[in-house]
Amino acid sequence: MLLVAGAAARGWRDRSVLDNTLLATAIGTSMIGDRAMLLEEFSPVESDDEVRRRPVSAPLTAKDSRLAWGATFFAGAQLSYCALMARRGARIRGRSLAPRMAALGESAAIVAYHRPRLLPVLGPYGNTLATMSALAADLDHRGDPSGRQLRIGGLLFLASDLTILNRRHLIDHPTLRIAGEVWVLASYFTAQALLIDGLSKETRPGR
Repeated sequence: MLLVAGAAARGWRDRSVLDNTLLATAIGTSMIGDRAMLLEEFSPVESDDEVRRRPVSAPLTAKDSRLAWGATFFAGAQLSYCALMARRGARIRGRSLAPRMAALGESAAIVAYHRPRLLPVLGPYGNTLATMSALAADLDHRGDPSGRQLRIGGLLFLASDLTILNRRHLIDHPTLRIAGEVWVLASYFTAQALLIDGLSKETRPGR
């Protein structure tokens, strides 16, 4: 993220103050989210049965709390991306949003079964992610100069997050889990690089 942030900073004079603020917010909240997710990865693991038996009023486990904080900060990044794309003229199209929401529905079902107390946090985050990806696809449809890389970045971000929950709760084989983690990291960093690079290029709103 630091390398990507450095690349984005090079053209700050060519962008408006608002665009720079939104881009800096996306980068900053993503870095905080990265930190929370790193801590979550190495937090003590409780079995799904233990988690489900915990009273609703009980505080979240350390692992779940860090996941919730990570999703919260990443939601801030997604909203910043959405605002930047909207300023370029992107609009939400049902045919782009619907399949992305459907794909995230599978993750929502996993969360509802294995980590139901996280659904109020991860559900809204999923909505912001699907919206960002749909807006990126619309920019490509409209012929934005960076539209193609933004669309790919949005899809990779979606695929990365879908893999996180499937890897954690549905994959037991050690080799497959390692492969899943490699894919999560590779797709996530590629997505961020494509999104930040594409959005850092000066384009007048609505052009």
